[in-house]
Amino acid sequence: MAFIKRTKADVKSKKSVLGEVGKNGKKRKLGVRVTFNDDTETTLLNPSGKGEKFAKELKENKRYTNDGKIKTDDNGKPLELTKEQRAYRSAYLTALSDNAKAYNAKKQN
Repeated sequence: MAFIKRTKADVKSKKSVLGEVGKNGKKRKLGVRVTFNDDTETTLLNPSGKGEKFAKELKENKRYTNDGKIKTDDNGKPLELTKEQRAYRSAYLTALSDNAKAYNAKKQN
């Protein structure tokens, strides 16, 4: 699949992607589903949405699309994570956690 360069002018509509209910009782915004003028759609995740996706992938050892569907090979078999992919996802989650701890520590002062 070739990369198609898109601009804001190509966007037809946007819709928020919501996840589970957070601590404040509201659903968390995980990203945005963008529809373009040629009626193609893509889902763009924010960092917390990407973290949630990575945590699910690590837990189940399966790869998922940004829409939450399982990625499959040509034969329809679910794709599993390689050691490198597991390491990347684990490091990403650790970085999110470290940044949250640093933010909270600065906020208390």
